[in-house]
Amino acid sequence: MDKEENYDYIIAGAGAAGLSLLAYLMDSAPSLPKKKVLVIDASLEPEADKTWCFWNQDHRFMELTHHTWKTLQVVSNGEVFKERLTNFGYHCIRSEQYRRHILERARQAEQITLLETRIHDFGEQNDRAIVHTAKGNFVAEWVFQSVLKPDSFHQAVVDSSLIQHFKGWEIETDRELFDPATARLMDFDTEQEGGLTFFYVLPFSQKTALVEYTIFSEQMLEENRYDSALGHYLQQRYGLGSNDYNILRSEAGAIPMEDRKVPGFYNRRTLNIGTVGGITKPTTGYTFTRAHQHSREIVRALAAGRNPAPWPGSPYRFRVYDIMLLYLLKHETDISRHIFHELFNKNSIELLLRFLDEETKFTEELGIFSKLPYAPFFRSIYRMKHRIFTGA
Repeated sequence: MDKEENYDYIIAGAGAAGLSLLAYLMDSAPSLPKKKVLVIDASLEPEADKTWCFWNQDHRFMELTHHTWKTLQVVSNGEVFKERLTNFGYHCIRSEQYRRHILERARQAEQITLLETRIHDFGEQNDRAIVHTAKGNFVAEWVFQSVLKPDSFHQAVVDSSLIQHFKGWEIETDRELFDPATARLMDFDTEQEGGLTFFYVLPFSQKTALVEYTIFSEQMLEENRYDSALGHYLQQRYGLGSNDYNILRSEAGAIPMEDRKVPGFYNRRTLNIGTVGGITKPTTGYTFTRAHQHSREIVRALAAGRNPAPWPGSPYRFRVYDIMLLYLLKHETDISRHIFHELFNKNSIELLLRFLDEETKFTEELGIFSKLPYAPFFRSIYRMKHRIFTGA
């Protein structure tokens, strides 16, 4: 199809980042009147293929929360660290419900156009952004994209690069086994598979739970090895044979864990958002809350007549923490497991959640690190000094 259409804004990619931006744009309609928005993705069909977790109470989509846990648990070296949260809840949202809610609202908005097609590339001409697709070219004042990595992405310095890869089953058992008020955030007491390895259990009722097998390593596994590990864990932890539960659905994914500084722009009029825009926390993979923070800032800028800005990245000291821990996760897996054990053994889970959100004070961070073994971090500082002492 040979055509070219004009819009004010184009959102390329309808994942968590793109749809959160769309929602904030729709919320800001009085401040951005009559702005035409085009949303493009290869598929706009909601799928139950992801579960996004967060613990920020001030959240735009709390009404879509599928389940909340007030107690978190970590298992390591035969010990169980358990804490009832007082200032947070640990929440999850299903991708299917999230996408369906936002897209149904978009279909009712006169200024929003939804298009299913494959995106080839992004260009610019005369201070306008161009999206080249299989169904023609589309032009806008700004494009916000989460689907393609710019050439500059591959030119950025990266010293530590891992993948957080996982597969999960949502199961229903034939008997009551789970505590729906308690989420198992990490269970490290399993065979370490070439990198830091743990299980993650989110119970939705006494008979249903999402059980995920997660590994931080350089290579993914063959599909059958994830399934084998999940089956073994259910047998070992809960005494469940393959005939004792039904798999209601499965989900899988791979999240980059890198110390790379991600470029904020694809070109001068195309802003990178989502994981492509660097919002993923390098050492944990948490992305959902940051996507919403970035969306709010983009919409505020547009409403004020300012150019939208890239995700600013973490403050310097948190960049350093991420660089050190990524180095250890890549090169010293056994030490990394011990470090996680000590983190949960000697600190409250709520403090660690605030630390992961980069909301702790420096004095609190000193307290956290003072309780950990010093030598591994000194080694990582020495090995990564070329990054740490040049701005990370």
